[in-house]
Amino acid sequence: MQSALIVYSKHTREYAKLISKRYKDVSFLEVTKPPTEEILKIKNNKDVVIGIGGGSVIDTAKIISKDKRCIAIPTTAAGASMTPYATIWGKRKMTIPTKKPILKMDYNMPKNLSFSVRQSTIFDALSHAVESFWSKNTTPQSRNYSKKAIRLLNKHLNRINSHLNKNDINELITAGNLAGQAIAITQTNVAHATSYPITIEYGIDHGAVCGMLLPYFVEYMDFQGLPKLFKLDSTKELVALLKKSFIPPKIKNFDVKLIAKLAMKYERINQGHRKISQESLEKILKKIAG
Repeated sequence: MQSALIVYSKHTREYAKLISKRYKDVSFLEVTKPPTEEILKIKNNKDVVIGIGGGSVIDTAKIISKDKRCIAIPTTAAGASMTPYATIWGKRKMTIPTKKPILKMDYNMPKNLSFSVRQSTIFDALSHAVESFWSKNTTPQSRNYSKKAIRLLNKHLNRINSHLNKNDINELITAGNLAGQAIAITQTNVAHATSYPITIEYGIDHGAVCGMLLPYFVEYMDFQGLPKLFKLDSTKELVALLKKSFIPPKIKNFDVKLIAKLAMKYERINQGHRKISQESLEKILKKIAG
């Protein structure tokens, strides 16, 4: 039997204990927030690191594992189990190269997503899929992953307040994995680049910021073929659907000029279908600020 470090959230604690019976010399690490630079100080002497949870849990496991075997058991649509990098948050956002983990989907594992987590993970995954779809780096394979992810996620937009059973959550996780495969090829662009300084400056959940931004960038890009994936006829209809399906976070003293300036520092911001200037970005952010 192998030794293991099991990384989990409060929602997956009991399942982590169950998994631990398959290994010897087991240690546990509970994740309560997104990874910070402190995570780089953790040394791993176990044979395998197992991440059971959402994006923060799996990113933490990926970073700690380094060259050791990493297993990801996702419980949200974050898609972190499908990418060879992880995000560290602090005064700035850092992308850390990692090994792509081994994905294990446990369809029988008890799962539950609160409304805030559900909304956040759906729109994070949707942003992944949409940004990859209109990316300059798109390939036939990435486009295929994006299309499949969007079709699955679209089923949940009109019933985001509805009760989710285990099959619904498993479907969301599958959609997130597909979107994760798409961005592993293309990387993200305008919505994610703009989301980072908002999360850093105002402490707002990453997925929630993506949901807040996505309708406005869909409107700005006006990308041909995107509305049809949502079974809609126009960008205007898609923008309306995205706004109707999302309850945006409230931001006090939103500094439009600062966020636009910081966002423009991310080179990937202009890897989308249509280039954006700082002036255009400020106009979009003013709409969000109200």
